[in-house]
Amino acid sequence: MNITIDILVIGAGGAGCRAAIAAADCGTSVLLASKKPLGESGATSYPVAEMAGYNAGDVSIPMDVQMHYNDIIEAGQGMADEELAAIVASRAPETIRQLEEWGVKFEHENEGYYVFRSCFSHYPRTHVIKGHGEPVVRAMKDQIHARPNITVMDDVTIMGLYVRDGCCVGACGLAGREMVYINSKAVILASGGCGQAFERNMNPSDVTGGGYSMAYHAGADLVNMEFMQIGMGFSWPVVNIFNGYIWETKPRLSDREGKDIFEEVLPQNLTPDHVMHEHRKHFPFSSSDDSKYLEVAVQTAVKNGRGTQRGGIRADFSHITDEYVNSLKDDCGIHHMWPIARDYLRSRGVDLLLDQVEVACYAHAINGGVRINTKGMSSIQGLYAAGECAGGPHGADRLGGNMMVTCQVFGEIAGTSAAEYALRTQHAEHVEHLRDPHMEEMKALLHRKLDCMGMLNRLRKAAQDNLLVARTEDGLTQVLNVAGELEGEMVHADTCQEIYPENIDLYHMLTTVRIMARCALERRESRGSHHRADHPFKDERFNKPVTIRKNG
Repeated sequence: MNITIDILVIGAGGAGCRAAIAAADCGTSVLLASKKPLGESGATSYPVAEMAGYNAGDVSIPMDVQMHYNDIIEAGQGMADEELAAIVASRAPETIRQLEEWGVKFEHENEGYYVFRSCFSHYPRTHVIKGHGEPVVRAMKDQIHARPNITVMDDVTIMGLYVRDGCCVGACGLAGREMVYINSKAVILASGGCGQAFERNMNPSDVTGGGYSMAYHAGADLVNMEFMQIGMGFSWPVVNIFNGYIWETKPRLSDREGKDIFEEVLPQNLTPDHVMHEHRKHFPFSSSDDSKYLEVAVQTAVKNGRGTQRGGIRADFSHITDEYVNSLKDDCGIHHMWPIARDYLRSRGVDLLLDQVEVACYAHAINGGVRINTKGMSSIQGLYAAGECAGGPHGADRLGGNMMVTCQVFGEIAGTSAAEYALRTQHAEHVEHLRDPHMEEMKALLHRKLDCMGMLNRLRKAAQDNLLVARTEDGLTQVLNVAGELEGEMVHADTCQEIYPENIDLYHMLTTVRIMARCALERRESRGSHHRADHPFKDERFNKPVTIRKNG
């Protein structure tokens, strides 16, 4: 199958949908390609939380937008691109108005929006959308259907990108069992992160690192790939994000024998209550404060075989009545947010006062990605990135609520910029006739008989054990060794006429994990979400982003 289009958007989550709308509104033809049906694709709409945080300053308050920018830069600890951070902060308020016009409802209180102080922020600016990101994607789905110049193609796995004379000119993929060659003037990568490469993750099944892998093999720069949000989550009887404010309730955490998990890891001058109190300020793990001992304790207990038979840690919430919650000092939004969380969990069959629950460490979102400029373009002409695929707007730590707004801001920018580029560009030679050695390897990979699930489980275990929380040179080297072994097995596997689409996702995850491990090895310090147990302190010799490029 051959398709000729102005703009190819890969991924139909929050960033991809916004990019497609923006490109279409500029008058270009758009193909929105995803693995799953529109509205079910990507992490934005994945139901893992009772609400979504959405950061935006109030333009009516002097310096509020500037303070949003300041918080991004401070949380980034020298790793966020200042120009990109400024764009996010300045354009965030207008995205709320746009989403409301499309029917997205934000929580209100009294005469205005309800806002709270989210992860790593100094001031309350995080708006609340009930139902996580599903209302956002649903609204954009309606907008996409209203634009006849957007063609949606689901059930397609994009394998790789074609680059000619330094310009991205299209892609190759698999639609069902049929090869599809897409000739485009520009490509926008919006396929999300790589959570599926970890045993425990808060991502849907289609988030497999394809954007990073394809950009890397096309020769684009990637940046900040060692920085990944790792978060605590309920692991049983439901899987759900454990938002930071809930730690203020001070649940008791114990191993399979009922022993306090903090005893082996906590310095003598710290208490579990202090660690949890610190963690109320942010959901994800950070090496920057004492809250880090929470994830360290959980991960240590599980790795040492002290987890439950389900691999989690017991969490006792039996004391957390509404009266108890209301008696707590509210500097983290718990009075407003707790009823939402309580009712949401009850709707999923869990009553924290009555039911036993377990928690565990989860891979959540990658803070880095394809390095972009202020137009959303990568280091390759005609190749753009947005959302979790893009690197630069975030740094070592990321503000809570900033990913969803960044998807909207840079989704629109990438779509508009790609359209402007396409309108002044001619189509290149049909990509089907281009000979690209890497693409030929990917086509051959489709026919290799692999124990795909067994290989993926080995990769996931290596990543879960060595890329989450406490990283060391030995552990990261082990990740690279496992990746090398798996790649060798791929190359030498028997071939047949049958097609195995799952091999492509495995390859993309393997490539991305290898990139992350290499960058984590390079950063011999601890900074934000990157914690080197063998280099536990920040080292200003590493006060610049790590950029990686194939053969670079």
